Amino acid sequence: MSNESTRRAAGRIMRLSAVWLIAATLAGGAWPADTAVEVSAQRYSYEVGAGDRAKGPTTGDDHASGGSTVASSERGSGGAFMELGPLLGHVGPGEARLWAKASGPALLSLQIGPKPDLLESRNIKGPSLEAATDFVGQVQVTGLQPAQRYYYAVLLNGKSAMAAPYPSFVTAPAGDRGHVRFAFGSCVGYNGFDSAATWGDMATRTNFDLLLMLGDNHYADTTDPKVFLKYFGVQRRLAGYAEISRRIPQYAIWDNHDYGPEPCDRTATNKERALQSFKNFWPNPSFGEPGNPGVYHKFSRAGVEFFMLDDRYDRSPNDAPEDGSKSHLGQGQLAWLKQGLIASKAPVKVLAIGGEWQSNGTKASWTSFKRERDELFKFIQDHEITGVLLLSGDRHFTAAYQVIGKFIEVTSGPFGSKNSETKPLPEMFWYSGKGKFYCIYDIDTTGLEPKVVLEIYKTSEGLVERRAFAWEEVLGTAKIKTLSAPPVRNDQ
Repeated sequence: MSNESTRRAAGRIMRLSAVWLIAATLAGGAWPADTAVEVSAQRYSYEVGAGDRAKGPTTGDDHASGGSTVASSERGSGGAFMELGPLLGHVGPGEARLWAKASGPALLSLQIGPKPDLLESRNIKGPSLEAATDFVGQVQVTGLQPAQRYYYAVLLNGKSAMAAPYPSFVTAPAGDRGHVRFAFGSCVGYNGFDSAATWGDMATRTNFDLLLMLGDNHYADTTDPKVFLKYFGVQRRLAGYAEISRRIPQYAIWDNHDYGPEPCDRTATNKERALQSFKNFWPNPSFGEPGNPGVYHKFSRAGVEFFMLDDRYDRSPNDAPEDGSKSHLGQGQLAWLKQGLIASKAPVKVLAIGGEWQSNGTKASWTSFKRERDELFKFIQDHEITGVLLLSGDRHFTAAYQVIGKFIEVTSGPFGSKNSETKPLPEMFWYSGKGKFYCIYDIDTTGLEPKVVLEIYKTSEGLVERRAFAWEEVLGTAKIKTLSAPPVRNDQ
């Protein structure tokens, strides 16, 4: 059997193991408790070439199941084990970021290489995990090759915290055009069992290259780091989510529940603590800009440029008077977005935010900031910026709109939260308000006109909608027929 066939077979075994673990956990009805203390974000960057060549990993438990953490022997000896993670963050053509949490003090490092057995791999030194940072750390690996599969193992104090078969990921391609599938959604719910089925479904049903977390990624409703990080742990303990996190790059922004208590805007008390905790737990490529903090950032993959927006940190209160300065994004982020859109050479640009863009939303959405939204849309049209897709979350249902008859928006969710419903809205062309959902965009930019396909998945049922958009629909020069009857509910 070839190495690639062996890898694929191992992957199938890991996915089936994830499903079994989810079922076993749900049957037991118990979720491990999490503890957390105040943390400060840490980032560490090491060149692959500076690492030490290794023959293979040192395992802590030869009997552990494939891809799992190595915990039993370490628990018995009192040594640190990997309590949460690993979680793969930003992956570019030549770099990758990875996050992990230990159970106690330990030196974090990474073993990475092109072979499944980690022969000819390199050891990448990482940070010392201390109580002051809740034993959390991130490692940035540079010097990787584009479009290359890499296998890795997390090491604690020089010993592998994982068992074979080891997880892997593929670095981004180097070209300006390509093919990418990215999943996106929002609203996990308060408890692990709320979203467990969705993560299990996503981990086993289909494939995608990236995962965009569009806010309400936990429901702590606080800026207290202890509570904040406890709720992060609720999701990261889930078997399905852990399986995705080991191999799929994730990019995250926030909305109200993972930002703080009301008011969830720039006036929030201790918002700096929330930002610090968010940065500590998400290995995004960047956070805001020097002198303008926030969770917004951008990155590119296969001819698609992603603008991940922050709708909370510099947001004016919803009820503030519209005096020309009321802002959803804040002036710094808005200027950054406009500059990025003008400079972008990508055929497709994705603008992702926590709340909806459509014209008939709730007060928590762009509906409270229509002047700024409309001015942004006018800017896009005046500068002939094309190929813009809008993403959002928050609403606890999944829907698609053609906003102002020009821009396709998809709001995706919930992963696990309680559903809400709405009546047909003027710009809406697809809707379902019952069940848990996630969406995937399949975008191919290799041709003269990019191919844009939307896939909508319902948890435990699979693909319920697949729509290939005409490029004219993406450009806004062709109208999409909106709903004229009660919204479609795929719950029969």
